[in-house]
Amino acid sequence: MRHDLLLLLLTGLAGTASALAQMPDPTRPPGVLMPEAAGGAAASVESGVQTVILRPGGKSVAVVNGQHVTVGGKLGDKRVVKITESEVVLKGESGREVIKVTPDIEKVPVKKTAAAKRRTTGTTEK
Repeated sequence: MRHDLLLLLLTGLAGTASALAQMPDPTRPPGVLMPEAAGGAAASVESGVQTVILRPGGKSVAVVNGQHVTVGGKLGDKRVVKITESEVVLKGESGREVIKVTPDIEKVPVKKTAAAKRRTTGTTEK
């Protein structure tokens, strides 16, 4: 009886594992190589800056197209001149190039309303 139950449990787990293996990984960042469904060949998706690490008082680093770079380092034939939280700036013979961390997102400052300007923090009157 136990042997049959164990066999049934293992069969169920194997079926669940194969079903989960076909689901896309929700933690996978955009811009990675994904296998093509029809031919099985890898199709390159848009690449760019994957990670930025800002170190106050130290050298900031970034991962661009899978390559670890620091300010002053080289990426191909271009030199890294600046790393910020939103971009990596390169300079080469062909000029200056800016690679955005999130190219489709533009930061816009929030406009304060008149009510928010009048509010003071930490004071309460009774």
